[in-house]
Amino acid sequence: MERWYLLYCKPKQEARAQANLSNQGIECCYPKYTKRKTANSPLIEQPLFPRYLFVKLDPYSVHFSAVKYTRGISDFVRYGTKLQVVPDGLVEQFKQHNTPELDCEITQGDTVQISEGCYKDLLAIYHQPEGDIRSVLLIKLLNQHAPVVVDNSSFKKI
Repeated sequence: MERWYLLYCKPKQEARAQANLSNQGIECCYPKYTKRKTANSPLIEQPLFPRYLFVKLDPYSVHFSAVKYTRGISDFVRYGTKLQVVPDGLVEQFKQHNTPELDCEITQGDTVQISEGCYKDLLAIYHQPEGDIRSVLLIKLLNQHAPVVVDNSSFKKI
C-alpha cells in the first residue's frame, strides 16, 4: 500500500531531489507558486514549502535508505522513530494548489475593496505585503485605521 511521506531537502535542492527521485521511478510532489519580486520583474517560481518534498512510496517494496541517500535529500521527516505520513487528500490539494499573486500595480496608500470574508465590500488602504500570499490592509474602525491581514486574492484595487 503506497503512502505519501515527507522529505527534508538540502538548501535550495528541492528540484534536484525531485528530478533524482523521478529518475528512480518514485512519484513526487513539489508544490510551487509564481510571484514577482517587483512590479516590472518577470514571474518566478518559488517552492510553497522550502526544503520539503512529498514522495509516494510502498514501504514493502522500496528501500528507504535509497531514497534517503538520493542527491538533494537530507532525511525523512520523523516524529521519534516514525516517518511522517501525509494524507493523500492533502497532497492532492497541493498538486492543484494555485497561489494567487498580488497585483503588482498596487502600491502603498492605494484604495482597495475587500471581496471576501467578514470585511467583504469594505474599502481599505493597502499598507504592505505580509509574506508571499497575504497583505496588510488598513481599515477604518472607530475613526482609526486598524491593520488587518488579508489573502491577496481577497481584495482588488479601485
